[in-house]
Amino acid sequence: MLRVAAGRGQIDIHELDDRLTDVYKARTIGQLASVTWDLKKSEPAQPERRPTRSLNPWLSAGFRAHAWAYMLTNGFLVGTWVIADSDTFWPFFPAAGWGIGLGMHAFGATEKCRRQSEKAERQRAKVTRAEQDAIAPARPSLPPPPRPSQRFVVAMFTDIAGSTRLNEALGDAEWVRVRAHHRALLQECFSAGGGYEVNALGDGFLARFDTPAAAVSCAVSIQRRLEEQRRVSGFAPSVRIGIHSGDAVEDGGDLLGAVINLAARVTSAGEPGEIIVTEPVADHLGDRFATEDRGLVELKGVSKARHLLAVHWHG
Repeated sequence: MLRVAAGRGQIDIHELDDRLTDVYKARTIGQLASVTWDLKKSEPAQPERRPTRSLNPWLSAGFRAHAWAYMLTNGFLVGTWVIADSDTFWPFFPAAGWGIGLGMHAFGATEKCRRQSEKAERQRAKVTRAEQDAIAPARPSLPPPPRPSQRFVVAMFTDIAGSTRLNEALGDAEWVRVRAHHRALLQECFSAGGGYEVNALGDGFLARFDTPAAAVSCAVSIQRRLEEQRRVSGFAPSVRIGIHSGDAVEDGGDLLGAVINLAARVTSAGEPGEIIVTEPVADHLGDRFATEDRGLVELKGVSKARHLLAVHWHG
């Protein structure tokens, strides 16, 4: 699509090179769509319309000769009838008989023109298909997307408490600045803790880690960084953090499955400034972190109650 667009002049050679680079780097269908979205709206170049061959039998040289012979001969016969001064218009009879033959000749010439016109259209269609086939190999062949795989992950969700009210109080422009600063802080902590951001939606961020201990250590670092920011500058958003571990489906860099959904529900069960973990996460922490047992908690959309614990991170 990009090479055809360049051939039509929709994009120049430099932009073609930049976009092809983005195509080869793409890992999802959505990333491909972002490269070609403005090209899909353009109509494909219409094939040149050539005038259709006329079905006029007069274009046939044989028919023209026949018609001229008919007119000259019958003109001569009519002239003879006038000179002879006959009471009976006898030229009618040869003119009528010959006229039937001339009409059949005209029909045959018209059919011949029609067949020639159809043959020409088929030839043009073959040429058009050949041109399209010549373009097709130039399109970059994309490797098949990787098949989803299931693996053990530790999922962490962070959520800014009262974000709607905070947005209204700060205004959109200031809220965007605050969110960007907060995201930068999270990404620093993710990276330092051996994890990375998977995706972001609104004021919520999903990160993955290889071990529960690494995830909890990162969560503690986030809360302490926010507390320090609050002490120094007088403001930092209050954040809830939820952590759960298990087998999740990895599809094109994204994480899917019940483990991810449950981690989001665990986050919602916490209070602002808390770190909430599930029992599978707490079982791998040992004595490194002090926890407070919250017992079995009913979570929205989850069929059975889950054993949750709060991690003490102060001091």
